[in-house]
Amino acid sequence: MDRITVSLDDGNSDWVQQQAGANVDAYVNDVLRRDQERKAAEAKLRDLIQEGLDSGISPRTPQEIIADAKARLRADGHL
Repeated sequence: MDRITVSLDDGNSDWVQQQAGANVDAYVNDVLRRDQERKAAEAKLRDLIQEGLDSGISPRTPQEIIADAKARLRADGHL
């Protein structure tokens, strides 16, 4: 395991101590893991948005799209 030294200003240092208690290492690792997960989710969302933009305009009406979505939900037992 690599060791990194980080300097925190007083406000952040106090915050980390209050949140982490005795196990600052575990707290910081958890914060970093959550940040990685958040960034991965944001990248996935950006990809899905781009996929939608790239797919173009649907020839179906909004009512047809809603009816198809409801039919799929019924078929899956979710509606």
